[in-house]
Amino acid sequence: MKAILCTTDFSSNSTIALKYSYALSKALGLKLVVLHVFDVKVIMASSLSTSFAKKEQAAHEACRNKLKLYCDTHLGILPDGENLECTVLENALVDEAIIDAVHKHQSDLLVMGMKGGNPLQKLFVGSTTKKMIDKNLCPVLLLPKTTKEFKLKKFAYASDFEEADIHAIAWLIENLVKPLKANLDIVHISTIDEYAGEDQMAWFSEMLEQKVSYSQLTYSRIDAEHIAKSLQQHLKKGKIDLLAMLERDKTGFVKSFVHVDLVKQMSSLATLPILSFHKKLF
Repeated sequence: MKAILCTTDFSSNSTIALKYSYALSKALGLKLVVLHVFDVKVIMASSLSTSFAKKEQAAHEACRNKLKLYCDTHLGILPDGENLECTVLENALVDEAIIDAVHKHQSDLLVMGMKGGNPLQKLFVGSTTKKMIDKNLCPVLLLPKTTKEFKLKKFAYASDFEEADIHAIAWLIENLVKPLKANLDIVHISTIDEYAGEDQMAWFSEMLEQKVSYSQLTYSRIDAEHIAKSLQQHLKKGKIDLLAMLERDKTGFVKSFVHVDLVKQMSSLATLPILSFHKKLF
């Protein structure tokens, strides 16, 4: 990985994302780019175009200064352009601005708070967050407002024993788990009508070991009717620090969720960070 992109609207929820992403970037030796998106109301009258341009320039400058002060206040450092960079974009469509920033800074991971305080932008586990997952630009790390500290010693990955899971887990191990010397538990919830769960797990583990090797890896298979509830109980019992999941078609053990897939279902209930991969990334 080269860079982490963290979005902020200056709310308390996005402050959590800022602190977490900064700690993660330091632990991994990566550059952190902090993005703020603002909206300037367009004045249609051409006679006022010069005035509008000045207002837009002044708004850019004010937001840049506010973002620098924000980082200094909460991180204790000012952006240096090498390890920490602040960027401000003007766009009424927040998701478009984030996409531009991901491409411009070659970001390998997008960090967002799960719920924002800005009702205009609705950045965090509202429409923008879901759009960022669906755009499959890069993995998206969602941080709940209950996050108290940076701690990544125990990861869990919710698997459906698909080929895309193997690629996602390989990415997870190589880019986060192994560099942080953490443990990874691959968990699968077997529904009542699922066939040959043990055989599927054996096949899956063999295929994964051909792709990536890691000693601190375990497998858990749970028979349950209520998927999200059972998964959360397993995570709590195992004291998991981060849950990774694949945004997938509504098949396999997520097929009981109608209209809302497991990633988004868990996002609304989550009490720990969720790392979401889009299936099309792999």
